[in-house]
Amino acid sequence: YQVNPGVVIQAEVSQPVAAPANAKVVAVSSNEEIGNFVVLDLGNDFTATCGQLKEVQVVENEYLEAGQVLGYVAEPTKYYSVEGSNVYFQLEQGGNKVDPLDYFE
Repeated sequence: YQVNPGVVIQAEVSQPVAAPANAKVVAVSSNEEIGNFVVLDLGNDFTATCGQLKEVQVVENEYLEAGQVLGYVAEPTKYYSVEGSNVYFQLEQGGNKVDPLDYFE
């Protein structure tokens, strides 16, 4: 059994996913669990991971403005099929996972 280190935000397939803040793209990658994902350096030792994406529009080392499109919501991976289509969002500070709900506005 594993606790989910992020939050799952319900969304429709093909809906655009925007950068949550001004950020630098640290990584663009893919894995079996969260599919295509983007890791963002938000500054002040915070990083955010946005997953369950398709048609990723950004590249590593690119600087983004808040609201810039990262990609689009993909069909969920088998790990998130029960939740339906969604955006996976994980927030870390200093390498430690933190609850993103404490930072949402």
